[in-house]
This record gives sequence, C-alpha cells and structure tokens, in this order.
Amino acid sequence: MTTHFITKQIKGHGRGKLLGFPTVNLAVPRDFDLVDGIYAVWVIIEGTRFRGAMHWGPIPTFDEKVKSLEVFILGLGEHELSHADITRIFVEPVERIRDIMKFDSVDALTRQMEKDVARVRSLLKEE
Repeated sequence: MTTHFITKQIKGHGRGKLLGFPTVNLAVPRDFDLVDGIYAVWVIIEGTRFRGAMHWGPIPTFDEKVKSLEVFILGLGEHELSHADITRIFVEPVERIRDIMKFDSVDALTRQMEKDVARVRSLLKEE
C-alpha cells in the first residue's frame, strides 16, 4: 500500500457538496498503487492535519467507470473548501475501510457515507 503521497486539488463534479460531504478532488499521483476502495486517511494542508475519508475508484452509483480520487476532510467545511486554492496536499492512507459499492439510491449512498465518516472518526483519534 502507498504509505503517503503528495498531490494537488483538481476540479470535480461538485456532487459531494450536494450530498452533504464536500470533497477535495485530487490529481492521481504517478506510481499510485492503492486498491479501489474507501480509506481512512490523514490529510495535511498548509501544516494543519485533518482526518479524512478518501474514495479511490469508479463511482458505480452514478454509472461512472473512470476512477476518481477525492477526500472528505473532517473539520474543513464547505466554505473553506470553496475559497481554498489548495496546491499541495499530503495524504497518508491508514486503513482501507470498505470496497467500492453501487447503491440503489442517493439516500443509500449518503447513509453509507455517514457510516464511513463515523468509522474514520473511530479509527483516527485527534491528538
């Protein structure tokens, strides 16, 4: 598993914001070797460390086969994300918490995302 990587923010679809989980969409680094899935990660932006839930892979619920890399950063609100120009992001995957899944509805996806974030909170304790 990749122990850490440095990347930058890229433009996404804005779907996470509509679901209540605004994400930072990330450029896929060279030599990226993670298996598709949802991960608990540490994210460092401008010297500040955050807990994050990271998605790597296709998005079957929305019939997208192209893989995306994005992270919901706990403690960083939508306002900060929309006004940020994040050019250097350090990401440290800690644990793969589940496979990529296709959900029958957006509500089912949102409920699972809530569970994923709760899992990240329990795995990664703030110091």
